[in-house]
Amino acid sequence: MEIQRQIKVLIEKYRIFPSDKLGQNYLINLQAIDYIVQLINPDKNKSYIEIGPGFLQLTNPIAEKAKEIVAIEKDKRFEDFYKEFEKTNIKIIFSDALDFDLINSEAHEIYGNIPYYISSELIIKIARSLNIERTVLLLQEEYAKRILSKKDSKDYSSITVLVDFFFNKKFIKTFPSNFFYPKPSVNSSLIELNRKEIYKDIDIQDFLNLVRVSFGMRRKKLYNNLKQKFKENAIKEAMLNADISLDVRAENLDVSQYINLYRKIFDEK
Repeated sequence: MEIQRQIKVLIEKYRIFPSDKLGQNYLINLQAIDYIVQLINPDKNKSYIEIGPGFLQLTNPIAEKAKEIVAIEKDKRFEDFYKEFEKTNIKIIFSDALDFDLINSEAHEIYGNIPYYISSELIIKIARSLNIERTVLLLQEEYAKRILSKKDSKDYSSITVLVDFFFNKKFIKTFPSNFFYPKPSVNSSLIELNRKEIYKDIDIQDFLNLVRVSFGMRRKKLYNNLKQKFKENAIKEAMLNADISLDVRAENLDVSQYINLYRKIFDEK
């Protein structure tokens, strides 16, 4: 039975109709599933975290080659389904992924097909969980463009800078919308994030706040955004010391320039 038909049968059997609120669009293309499994390249000595296992389309083939899968599912309608399809090395946890404790997990890799509405929060949560070394995510194509964009482009945003601070990023592949059920209105992109060595002299929360304030009002110059949060003279001096023009906008700086600016602001406080 083809996978789309299997999922439709399971939806009817367990009455788990896809929820728009939860952003449920199940991956139903077998080639795409095989491709992701090969990319993750599961290892019998490694544990993995999966966000949103759904009907276990990805979970099962990865679990066959992994030590353990900790699968985080928010939708409790899946309880009966999971009881029927229990596997010893798949641990289902009913939780919002944004509430789950990643830091104390044994796993160092995480993957999932991520709903748009939690994308930024989840990526920042993963970024701050320094034990997570590798992340493979399926994201809405337009959102993935923001993650992957370069400075001076319209897609460049605070999440781009934050991802660049924590990770080496890589575009892998785009999957068309008909690879999912129900079919969404947009394509999805597969990306990979690999942890960079952390900057020990930088307070993560202060850096996040600096970047968010910088992009607070996109049409404003960076200097005008920053002086809403910091003392005007201190910002002017820090920008000049960092060799950053007072006329630039937030999207004109790359992550190395934000790191330099952070140091000029916070090291001289």
